[in-house]
Amino acid sequence: MNEASRAQWLAWKTATFGDGYLIWHEGLDTGAVLRLRGAARAEAVAMLRIGLGLDDEHAAQALSAVRDHSSAPAMRELLARSQGSTRVRIALALHFLRRQPALADPLITVLCGAGAGETWSGRLDAAMGLRHFRGRADEAALLAAVGDPEYLVRYHACNSLLHRFGVARPDIDRYPKIFALVRVPGEGPPDPQALAGYDAARELLRAIKARGR
Repeated sequence: MNEASRAQWLAWKTATFGDGYLIWHEGLDTGAVLRLRGAARAEAVAMLRIGLGLDDEHAAQALSAVRDHSSAPAMRELLARSQGSTRVRIALALHFLRRQPALADPLITVLCGAGAGETWSGRLDAAMGLRHFRGRADEAALLAAVGDPEYLVRYHACNSLLHRFGVARPDIDRYPKIFALVRVPGEGPPDPQALAGYDAARELLRAIKARGR
């Protein structure tokens, strides 16, 4: 893609979805494309394909939302060379296009990659994304992430597990015993007492699963 195509894509993307801060803060408004019909919808899909060709993860997310199966091969190519949060979003875009349990693997790699340099934000996105899968390996990864070095990753790993367990309101705030165990320390590396608390939190989560609620 040339610079003219890049400029065209970025201008259209901003006009359609807002600037980068808005997308980061509010999430990608795929409804902006889903609400379109006829020629306007076709033009939007064409622009999104340009964006995907420029390795834009948001283009992949929107193409998944409009069920553009013809874009799947390009998404897979992008997935193979992406990492961190981008890898998570591309894998989820493919999964939402066609449910594939194996697409949990890229998320597991990111979530379990604290020691391999994966950023906390990438691990956070992976913890949130794994609620959309149901495999044993991804459940094990979420349980391991209950002991992640970062509080927000631990928090969302717990919420994803509750979601997978079929809890009506999957919010760890509603389980004060578990919340008290995973919220410390707020910053800095966990000490042995905190690590023991994460193990206790895992047992409580397993008990919720066993109860079926």
